[in-house]
Amino acid sequence: MTAPSTSKVEARRRAREATRRANEARAAREKANIENAANYMVAKARLAEIDVWETERLAAVTEGVRAEATKRRAGTRAEAGAAIRLLQENGETLATVAELTGDGIGEVRAMLRHAPKIEKRTARNGTHSLDGDGS
Repeated sequence: MTAPSTSKVEARRRAREATRRANEARAAREKANIENAANYMVAKARLAEIDVWETERLAAVTEGVRAEATKRRAGTRAEAGAAIRLLQENGETLATVAELTGDGIGEVRAMLRHAPKIEKRTARNGTHSLDGDGS
């Protein structure tokens, strides 16, 4: 019989070395895990900030779009009202305008309210001077 090739002292040294390597690997994993967990937490915080930013931007854009739509509607209603006024100047009644357009008289009347106001001119001789002598 031959003596075992490894002594107890050598076996302990190898076990300590293996334990040290395992501890170093575990410490490296834990350090990496801490770093990755921190990156995750920072990214989640940024996601919350992005959500707030998105909400604010959408509100601002929505407000701008609504303002533009309101402006466009007002202009279009004024055009519709002006067209109704021209029909009236041609002798048509609101009832005949409603019949002609297929809209109810209430809607025609509502659009007429949006027609631009007619300026009444009181100048004499077709001039706008205040003294009335054309100068």
